[in-house]
Amino acid sequence: MVATASLEVLASGGSCIAGPAGEWLVAPSGPVEELFVTTIDHRRVLEERQNFDPSGHYSRPDVTRLEVNRSRQNVVNLSD
Repeated sequence: MVATASLEVLASGGSCIAGPAGEWLVAPSGPVEELFVTTIDHRRVLEERQNFDPSGHYSRPDVTRLEVNRSRQNVVNLSD
């Protein structure tokens, strides 16, 4: 395995503002200081929330699974 030197700057910050649908309202900036201000229509936020379906199309049981252990839990487990 050959070790390679990392870049001097691994991430430039890239401050930005993303809209409710994920589009850039203000695209990521470079390594400069800026103040970003914008107005977002709150109705669009509510509309986009309707597009998220955690148990349907976006469901990834191969990646994430919720398991509930309903058995009584003990504070101490003794083993020989």
